[in-house]
Amino acid sequence: MTVTEPGQPSGPAAQLFDPAAARHRPDPHPLFHRMREQAPVYRYVNPGSGRVLWYLTRYADVQRALLDPDVGRQLDRLPPELAAPHRRAEMRDPLAMLRRNVFHLDPPDHTRIRRLMAPAFGARTVAALERRVHRVAGELLDGMAAAGGEADLIRELALPLPVLVVADLLGLPPEDRARLRGWSDEIVGSGDAGRIRRAGLEFAAYANERIDERRAHPGDDLLSRLAEAERTGGISRAELVSSVFQLLLAGDETTVNLIGNGVLELLRHPRQLDRLRARPELIGSMVEEALRFNGPVGHSRPLYVLADVEIGGTVIPRGDVVVPVLLAANRDPAVFPRPDDFDIARSPNRHLGFGHGAHFCLGAALARLQAVAAIGALVRRFPDIALAVDPAGLEWTPDLFLHGVRRLPLRLRLEAGVA
Repeated sequence: MTVTEPGQPSGPAAQLFDPAAARHRPDPHPLFHRMREQAPVYRYVNPGSGRVLWYLTRYADVQRALLDPDVGRQLDRLPPELAAPHRRAEMRDPLAMLRRNVFHLDPPDHTRIRRLMAPAFGARTVAALERRVHRVAGELLDGMAAAGGEADLIRELALPLPVLVVADLLGLPPEDRARLRGWSDEIVGSGDAGRIRRAGLEFAAYANERIDERRAHPGDDLLSRLAEAERTGGISRAELVSSVFQLLLAGDETTVNLIGNGVLELLRHPRQLDRLRARPELIGSMVEEALRFNGPVGHSRPLYVLADVEIGGTVIPRGDVVVPVLLAANRDPAVFPRPDDFDIARSPNRHLGFGHGAHFCLGAALARLQAVAAIGALVRRFPDIALAVDPAGLEWTPDLFLHGVRRLPLRLRLEAGVA
């Protein structure tokens, strides 16, 4: 067993790979193939902070890290001397005040909060929402059709759909949804730490007001149930506000990118688009293949090594950070035959697009439902769909964690006689 890969440089200047480099954002997969072959457990030293991060690119290693109890998400589980370098990184996070939710917590806090939220995302609840999701997707497509022959799929469909659906699930007033979309746009699209922090603080104030209203006048919605759990001591106010943020503004990015990336891959693979038109029943497996082939989340949240662990024959020291790269794992040829083929009927398809283990995406079923509704309706509604810009000019999200395009301008043609 080794602490670094054999023959791998140890200093920042001599690093073989830079997974954070902007040049890889449009298509990171060639880089991941090289990493998987040459340094599958790759030690990377951040040139700015000096933090050590270990990138995992093989399916088995990613799965192992996501299941290991000695690889966690809560920094306070490390002793102060090992936590200090990571604390400095946390202090630069403009949304640090909204991070106490199931995505960032380990058991037992994670288990406690997830148990409170899970019924709202169970099979019965998602099935009850199905008609509503299809109706909202149809209304948004009506707007795209009315706008003429060109529309931005992200702004007109992929972004508003999850905000509207999750706001409905939480029981938030319809008149508030424009504000919610505005905060989402600022947090996801501005790229400015000051504006992101301001939007986060405004959202937190809004969420506190809505929680207080539900405490006084409960209804039949998720926010009322969570407010009651706060009243009885099952969840703190900070955890509650953070959880609402995760559901409404942070968690919806998975759905936004899933819809955007799914449509983009259909346009890049016109034979698969024709196949879907001929066999619309493949829409479910098409969404699963989009999750595998070019999924909405590049890597899991960086994880803290709480005790020395061996992964892929390499010992990773306590206090370092592990980055399980989901995009790379999902094209591992050891698991997926012809991994670089986009096959909308692929089966089996054991992708890790929604993570794995205890932190498997809580809203996975709802995200799948929204992607099926949005992409399926788009393909049915418009017989001709094409990119309205050069694919090389698409702007991708600035970091590897969220993987998607900021805009996806489309040319659309309606069926004759369809309004």
